[in-house]
Amino acid sequence: MDLSIALALSAVGVSVGLGAIGSSLGIGAVGQVSAGLLSREPKKFAQALILSALPSTQALYGLLYGFLIQVGILGEGVKTFDTSVGWALLFSALPVGLACLGSGIGQGQIAAGGVKILAEKPENLTQAIVLAALAESFAVFGLVVSLLILLIGLSPYLG
Repeated sequence: MDLSIALALSAVGVSVGLGAIGSSLGIGAVGQVSAGLLSREPKKFAQALILSALPSTQALYGLLYGFLIQVGILGEGVKTFDTSVGWALLFSALPVGLACLGSGIGQGQIAAGGVKILAEKPENLTQAIVLAALAESFAVFGLVVSLLILLIGLSPYLG
């Protein structure tokens, strides 16, 4: 396998893997607190589920970027390009991967605090969702930067 292809495939792994780790850790944090609440108040399952699902989007952003590289760049069959382009593809995955890792963890911690709000004042669920959604923006910023690198910065070199 050509090194440039291996580097491009590594970019897929970085974006998808780091996004999935961020989502997993975030969901784990809010899920633990949700389980404690639901052991006492099972009727609050729907609200706890909403807060628990929020950190899952980071995995989707990483998957989207990885899909664009896999299908958009590598999907037309085996082709080779300069090794420096392969390195650039790998580095282009870092903004989305790292942003999704950090925001997924942070969003999970914020959503876990939202479950505590839900336990005391269920009427404040909307505020808890808004607070947790703030962390989402950083994953979106990382995705946008990675897309700009890929679609504008690298497009002349990808043919």
